[in-house]
Amino acid sequence: MNPLEIHKTNERGIKRKFTMATKISNGVNPFSEKNEKKHGTTILEIIVYTALFGIIAIIVSNFLIQIVNAYNISRAEREVLSNGRLLLETVTKSLSEAEEIYTPTSAFNRDLGQISLVTKTNAQPEHGATYIDFWVDNGRLWMRKEGAETTPLSASSVRVGRFRLERLSQGLRRDAVRLTLQVNFAQQKFSSTITLTATTALRGNY
Repeated sequence: MNPLEIHKTNERGIKRKFTMATKISNGVNPFSEKNEKKHGTTILEIIVYTALFGIIAIIVSNFLIQIVNAYNISRAEREVLSNGRLLLETVTKSLSEAEEIYTPTSAFNRDLGQISLVTKTNAQPEHGATYIDFWVDNGRLWMRKEGAETTPLSASSVRVGRFRLERLSQGLRRDAVRLTLQVNFAQQKFSSTITLTATTALRGNY
C-alpha cells in the first residue's frame, strides 16, 4: 500500500499533513476476501493417493485369491476322500457278498482292472444268482448289475487313476481280492490324490 501525503494550509497559515492509503498499483485490495489463498489438491497428492490405493487394492486382491484357493483345495480334498471311501466300500461290500469270481470277464494285475462277481444278493428267485461287474472307463468307475442299467459310481469331479485287483488264492477254493484304488481330483490346478487299499475274502468261500 502506498501512502499519499496531502499538505493543507489553513487560514492561519499553519500547514497540516494528512496521510491516506491508496490502492496498490495493480489495483488489488489486500483486504479483499477475494484475495484469500485457496488450497487445492496438488499433483503430488494425487500421485500419492493413487499409489496408496493401488497398494491396498493389490493386498486385498491377493488376500481374496488366497481365500478362494484355500477353499478350492479343501473342496478337492473332500471330494477325493468322500469318493474314495464310497468306491472302496461299494466294491468291498460286493466282494464280501459274492459267491465266486466270474473269471472270463475279469482282469487282474492291471492298473485299470475289471472284475465280475457271481452273487445271490438281490437275485431273482428263478435264477438263484446274478452277476455284477466293476470297471473303469474314461476315468470313472462303473457298475452294472444283471438286468439293470450301467451306473457311474464315481463323481465327475474326480478321476479314478488306479483300480488294481489282485486275486489271492488261499487253497480249498478260498479266494480273496486285494483292491488298490487311487482317486484324483479332476482339476489339475487344485491337485489332490488319495490311495486306498483293502483285502476282502469272498463269502462263497466260507
